[in-house]
Amino acid sequence: MRISNLRARFCLLAIALPLTLFFGQLDAAGTDLSSAAERAGERRVSLTRSVEPSFRVEPVVERLKGRRGETLPFSFELTSTGKSMSLDVRPVNLRQEESGIILHDDTADAMEGVHFTSPTEFQLAPGETFRIEGSVTVPLTKTNYISFGLLVKDSGRLSETPKGQPDDGSTHAAIRFVTQYVLRVDIETGAQDAGNMDDLYFENATLIQKKGLPFVQAYLVNPTSYALESQVRASIQSDHGDSLEPLSLGMQSRNELPGNAKYLVRIMPKSRLRLEGPVSELLESGDVALNLKLSNGRRTMVNQSFPVEIDSSDFRAMHARVKRVGNGVTIHPTQVELGRVAGTHRVTTLQVTNSGDKDCKVELVPRDHAGNPTKSVMLSSKKFTVRSGRTQTVRAMLRGRSEDSYEWGVIDIRCDQSTTSLDMALVHEVRPEVQLVAGEMQWANLPSGNAFVMNVDNQGDGYAPLWGEMKMAATSGHPVELADGFGRWLAPGKSRELQFFVPKGTQPGTYQISTKITSLDGFVVAERTLVLDLSQEMLTP
Repeated sequence: MRISNLRARFCLLAIALPLTLFFGQLDAAGTDLSSAAERAGERRVSLTRSVEPSFRVEPVVERLKGRRGETLPFSFELTSTGKSMSLDVRPVNLRQEESGIILHDDTADAMEGVHFTSPTEFQLAPGETFRIEGSVTVPLTKTNYISFGLLVKDSGRLSETPKGQPDDGSTHAAIRFVTQYVLRVDIETGAQDAGNMDDLYFENATLIQKKGLPFVQAYLVNPTSYALESQVRASIQSDHGDSLEPLSLGMQSRNELPGNAKYLVRIMPKSRLRLEGPVSELLESGDVALNLKLSNGRRTMVNQSFPVEIDSSDFRAMHARVKRVGNGVTIHPTQVELGRVAGTHRVTTLQVTNSGDKDCKVELVPRDHAGNPTKSVMLSSKKFTVRSGRTQTVRAMLRGRSEDSYEWGVIDIRCDQSTTSLDMALVHEVRPEVQLVAGEMQWANLPSGNAFVMNVDNQGDGYAPLWGEMKMAATSGHPVELADGFGRWLAPGKSRELQFFVPKGTQPGTYQISTKITSLDGFVVAERTLVLDLSQEMLTP
């Protein structure tokens, strides 16, 4: 079933969202009231932010190294940002969100062995600096990682406001705000034999998709009373014994860290962590075993396996990055652009990987858009054999000059009896102008699920990449982000239907649908917002 031209209600849907004010000032006097609003007797209030935290702390996290039973000093420096205040500091227990973010927990007792050598209650004058100092005795428990928190906060005070009724008739409001920091001390004990680490376990694990790409997602549980530090690796093995390259999993809170630091898993006592890692290889549909290994850096402490059923159509963005040719043989990139203008390169590299159990004879042939072999591109190897478990690298180079400012075509690839092709663009002088035309949004019940679909035509003279983004917002909850296109090129004179599959289990109701289709250099092909009612009939396949 397809429902065409979803244009019924192009009004904006008012979605109620909670608003939290952390600090600020309400001031009606600074609002420019229009004469029409004044005549109507309206009262308008502007919201301006005019307050900053009352003090700052350096560092927020102190990292120490020490052995069990050793006493270690710690210190933090507080600086007032411009007012007098009373502060207090105390040790607190820590709790951990699934994302890895650590917060303080007032419901549990703080760690023992923390002693302060500086006052725990003190005054701080404007611009004054105070140093929190103390020591901690490393517990004797067999753990490789210990973490405890210090909660520092001021007593809170009202911001200054005019006394009595303002003469100018303006409205003022004062907000009581409190500045507090949860400081953390992390201690690496260097213990190689973490006695409690084998109590950790994986609650479940599966494959998920994010913007069309596959990710391993696993939930790690720490039932012990100790913080532990580890590394987690995942591997995917098919029923035929084929296995993908192992990948590391990490916490969301460490995603922005450089290098291998993002894959260090630190789990607090009585916590549950969500770990994720991207899969870089093309996945085939079928039943696989998702194997997870947790190690302490030297040996595996936890080893669990979960059955997973893969549907390769769930990971459509991978087909824009990797192409399969033959049994277990893949090639990337899937799109080759060579040129002499800014933003292009005269030489690029292709990689042919054979993950199968047999050697494969490969042949590459560059062709123009009419299907004729072209001499504009030179390949370092045109015919070769890729042995099982090996990767062959091929360089593609732009040859000489051309009378044409732009050429487009493909590189045909043959691996034994299997064939495929890579899109190829040659930019000698200038890229053609992007001329993409988008059709109307439609609703479709497709074999793969329910989806919003939109057709896009390429009426230009060159390849054009497509990115499609959609946000689907109900009257409550967070918007759902959908995607298609994924940067795949659309050839001149061709059309493609972008398909934005709604999540299974979507409930009937009113939704605001915001769609944006873009191409090269951010060129906007279409940008639309509509509001519609999804009925049970529409959601029924």
